[in-house]
Amino acid sequence: MNNHILISIIIPVYNNEGSLKELFNRINETFILHSKLESINYQLVIVDDGSIDNSYNTISEELKKHSNFSFKIIKLTRNFGSYNSFLAGMKYCDGACCVYLHADLQDPPELIPELYKNYLKGFKLVIANRVDREDESILSSLYHWTIKNYGISNIPSGGFDLMLFDNCIKEEVMRISEKNTNNVYLISWLGYPYVNIPYKRKKRIYGKSQWSLRGKIRLFVDSIFSFTSIPSFWMRLSLFICLISFFSFLLSLLFLKVDLLILFLAFILLLVLMLFVNVSILAEYIHRVHETVRNRPNFVVEEVKSNS
Repeated sequence: MNNHILISIIIPVYNNEGSLKELFNRINETFILHSKLESINYQLVIVDDGSIDNSYNTISEELKKHSNFSFKIIKLTRNFGSYNSFLAGMKYCDGACCVYLHADLQDPPELIPELYKNYLKGFKLVIANRVDREDESILSSLYHWTIKNYGISNIPSGGFDLMLFDNCIKEEVMRISEKNTNNVYLISWLGYPYVNIPYKRKKRIYGKSQWSLRGKIRLFVDSIFSFTSIPSFWMRLSLFICLISFFSFLLSLLFLKVDLLILFLAFILLLVLMLFVNVSILAEYIHRVHETVRNRPNFVVEEVKSNS
């Protein structure tokens, strides 16, 4: 058994009490159905990201019913966000490869064996790509389109969350340990060739999304600053616009009969608007530098439980 390949399935949990029972049952059934796969063991690495419902106790109770695979339960001191809890899971997992799986069952655990089969073919990264979704979101579509077209061109259209990746990728992400980023897309940014498994994302059945509008906007901003040059491009463009506006103002004074006060106020308004936007972008960059320099941990672990 010691020579068997171990797959660590990392599952961040935040207020997912309602879906956990079905989640573990479906994972267990998937393992049983594919138990004929040679040389393979499974490990669940569940990270409780400061849940305020009964998720943590539910995890402990449900895993007692499934003694056929090993598990670790990592309890964080508070809510650090799904991508930081993903990092916590990577730190504590033991597998030769890892699977990232959401706890809300919108991404089917039944795809894991298919991901693993492609891993055996030599791919260090296997992505389950959302080619369609029952909970279509304009914001989500805009987010993935922007990152693909202006940041990471090699990500599949439609985005992804469920994936399998090799231990060497895990070590690289842990080494980077970047603040305020999307660690899922950071894995794609590393540039490893991957195979793409299409699927249709299911509509949420249990509970409601923990992503508030504020959280979605924060993720969008984090990704724009982490993976694209849009902010710096806009600063250069705005300076060019101000320069053109200034010369247009001078030419208008010399050759056109216009109201000087209106023209002056319009020019000042444009300058103030551009200044506000540019200062906001600079403040965001300074904030990110400050976050990196003070080097606070991405997460704090309160407790770790294991059955192995």
